[in-house]
Amino acid sequence: MPHRDKPLPVRLYLGIHDHFPARRSEWVLACILIAWGWILLKPADACAASPAWAQMAAMMGEEAWGKLAISIGAFRLLALIINGTFSRTWYGRWSPHVRALASFLTCFLWFQISFGLWNSDAATTGLAVYPGLLVLDAMNIVAATRDAGSMDKAVSDDRP
Repeated sequence: MPHRDKPLPVRLYLGIHDHFPARRSEWVLACILIAWGWILLKPADACAASPAWAQMAAMMGEEAWGKLAISIGAFRLLALIINGTFSRTWYGRWSPHVRALASFLTCFLWFQISFGLWNSDAATTGLAVYPGLLVLDAMNIVAATRDAGSMDKAVSDDRP
């Protein structure tokens, strides 16, 4: 029985299960982004605790960064679920494009964090982590755009 004929919870599980290995870093990076945003929404002022975050705090408030991170992370998780579960639908056809966009938006955040830490002159272990996340997501952009190109070709080949 094809996945599309199964009940929705089973279909979701199987769609995620089948595609997770190929999208592992996208799933993990989306979850990291959501957790990062959640931490910023807590009552404690994380940005004020270190001069390393001063540049980001000057751009916008901690709550805004947190909401932006959670929004992009949730958008990304939704794209991954659609990509793995509903790939043979009219909207699933666009999921690699959306995955590329989500990776690009996430790169914006990783870049802002990395640049802010670098520019702060504060010694922080974040400089060992955030640029690595940026590189991983840059590689995800390449993978997703490659998938989008394959999807575009498959759709154009099916048209008369």
